[in-house]
Amino acid sequence: MKIQTKYFGEQEISESDILSFPSGLPGFAQERRFILQPFSEVFSILQSLDQPQLAFVVTSPYLFFENYTLDLPDVFVQQLSIEKPEDVTVWVIVSVQAPLSESTANLKAPIVLNMRQNLGKQYIAEQSTYSLRERLMMQSLEKRA
Repeated sequence: MKIQTKYFGEQEISESDILSFPSGLPGFAQERRFILQPFSEVFSILQSLDQPQLAFVVTSPYLFFENYTLDLPDVFVQQLSIEKPEDVTVWVIVSVQAPLSESTANLKAPIVLNMRQNLGKQYIAEQSTYSLRERLMMQSLEKRA
C-alpha cells in the first residue's frame, strides 16, 4: 500500500510493516497505525499512517545511555502480549535541536514495541529517575565506533 510520509514523501509499505497502537499515543489518541522508517544509523522515524505530518524522530535509548533500564509492570507486558524479551524493542522520542549535541530524549516515557505481534504502546513510568528531556550523550556513540 502507498502512504504519504513527512520526511520521505510517498512510500510503498507492506501491511506486515504496520505497527498497531490500540490506545494511540498520549496526546494523539486517534493515531493508532504507525511504521518505523530508518533515518540514519542511530535514528528512525515513527510515522503515522493516517496523518502524514505526524512523525517522531526516535532512537534506541541503549545507544546513548548504556545503563538505561526499564522494568515493565505485568499488566503492561500482558497488554502488548509479550512472551519473550527478544520480541521487544524500546525506542525513545528525540527532540532534535541545533546543534545536534543539544538534542534530548524522553527516557521517562519510552515506546515499547512487540515486534512479533506488531503492537506498540508508550510506557509512562509513574516513578522514574529519568526525565522527559535527557541530553543525548554523543560520546556514547563515539566510543562504539
